[in-house]
Amino acid sequence: MVRIRFAAASGRRLALAMAALLLAACESPRGFDRAVGEEPVYFDQATPEQRDSAARLVGEGLLRGSGTYRLQPGDRVEVFYHTNNQRLRPYRIGIGDELELDFDFNRDLNRTMVVRPDGMISLPGKGEVRAVGLTPSALSGEVARRFEDVARSPVVTVIVRRFTTPAEDLAEVVRNGADGRARTALVRPDGLIDLPLAANIPAAGMTLNELSAELNARYAREVGGVTVTARLSQIAANQIFVFGEVRQAGAIPAPSPRTLLQLVAAAGGPMPTGAMDQVRVLYFDAVGRPRVRQVNLERVLNDLAVEEDMVVPPNATVWVPPTQVARVGRFVDQVIRQIFLFNGTSISFNYGNTFRFPN
Repeated sequence: MVRIRFAAASGRRLALAMAALLLAACESPRGFDRAVGEEPVYFDQATPEQRDSAARLVGEGLLRGSGTYRLQPGDRVEVFYHTNNQRLRPYRIGIGDELELDFDFNRDLNRTMVVRPDGMISLPGKGEVRAVGLTPSALSGEVARRFEDVARSPVVTVIVRRFTTPAEDLAEVVRNGADGRARTALVRPDGLIDLPLAANIPAAGMTLNELSAELNARYAREVGGVTVTARLSQIAANQIFVFGEVRQAGAIPAPSPRTLLQLVAAAGGPMPTGAMDQVRVLYFDAVGRPRVRQVNLERVLNDLAVEEDMVVPPNATVWVPPTQVARVGRFVDQVIRQIFLFNGTSISFNYGNTFRFPN
């Protein structure tokens, strides 16, 4: 209960003005999400389908955990490699392959050679030709064209006697690693990770599913015959900072996904002066843009409005503001009290839920 007693008529008018201010502030605040330079998106304007989708996203973030978690620098990712010996695309010559060249128009030219590290092979009397990346039939045609000046419609057959596919190279690299068929990679401070035959992958900001898709696309393009799956082996020292009208303000470790309501609870819960209907979160989205979100946690608790809650991203800041009653009370404590004390007038103020003014 709040009791304010003013000995002067001016104090009575000031009290009535404060009461009007409090009544004007009783309207329920609107929850919203807004990025820099954008108009706010209000939750009360969302369609039922949008609310259901947002609620499912919160549930998936908690139940599936790392499935919706976005990687950040300092995280460790374990990547499992699966090789497939079936090759559905034409074989392309690689470095170190042993080739047999058969010249049907002049058997004296027949020879066996190895593709050099620069990807080239040497032809008798015709210089060098690039072999790496070509199919055997394409290389056969290229070599035959080099000898059109000495033979009519020359035919050259290229036979790959010994080959090592990029997939086998990769499998050998992985087999020789300390982790067997898996490799562990650290997300560097620049957000990149390095893996065998796949360096500088921009992992920060990706989910594990997105990272797996990116790696599979890279290996399919450059290696073939290899698929991977990724899992989160260690989360960086993620902290979320909670301050304002909570019992234990400070940095809260968040080794696993947590909702805004859970974080406020982890901070000891709100104080009686905390406005749970106006909790704000400053965070960064998947592309690094700063965003602010105001959440009515009272609706989340009382009306199961889970769509207004959120799984708080790493290194976000949560603020539980004071209620309007608390703000006015502090205004009285910090300003009005000093004015009346200076004029020799007594004033008392206690926090509560109702107001009583002198008649």
